[in-house]
Amino acid sequence: MTVNENILDDCAKRGITRLCHFTPSRNLIHVLASGYLKDRQTLSMEARDEVNPTDAYRRDGHLDKICCSVEYPNGYYLDIVTKKELIFLDWVILFIDPVVLWSPGTLFCQRNAAAENGSLIADGWPGYESMFAARVQGAGGRVFRRHATHLSCSPTDLQAEVLVRGPIPIEAIQGMAMLTERQASTERARWDTLGLAPPKVPMVVAPDLFDKISLTNHIWTGRRPIETAV
Repeated sequence: MTVNENILDDCAKRGITRLCHFTPSRNLIHVLASGYLKDRQTLSMEARDEVNPTDAYRRDGHLDKICCSVEYPNGYYLDIVTKKELIFLDWVILFIDPVVLWSPGTLFCQRNAAAENGSLIADGWPGYESMFAARVQGAGGRVFRRHATHLSCSPTDLQAEVLVRGPIPIEAIQGMAMLTERQASTERARWDTLGLAPPKVPMVVAPDLFDKISLTNHIWTGRRPIETAV
């Protein structure tokens, strides 16, 4: 496999340890049962009605890719989709092996990938580097500037996205975050009831990752949110 050494080296310097992908907990059942986190194109070919896509429109146009973010979730979009969901209220954040960042086929966008119908998406080192620019124009014309206190592992615009070729094998999932301890207990009970083997990865409770304001404040002031193992 060809590796982009520039991206690999920069990830090490920045302390980037993972990508994040959030999904309703009901979709996690399919991930555990199938052994894969699947892209929209694969799900459509399989006609999986029990899997509900987080983004029903995918204006970025890359249906063979899975939308992720660097180190921490896109709290602004997570806030939008969780408020739209009125029945299944529990969400899970999956932590994915960062090796996909420097692997072939990965695409990058310095802001939300759906912006301008995906025209800002780029590959390779230029695409990756653009996420950490000193100045990025984001949604609504707002300009984000990268200050000295900004966590080095986080993109300048906290809605920046990485598009990863799917499906992603379950072995690439390094851990998962829940909102509360109660949710973690509920998930484990659900897996047991369905006869699913629990994932052999760390599980943490990290309410700040589900709170866009708190997460933003942590990143802008150079503080990593607390993640408590359960």
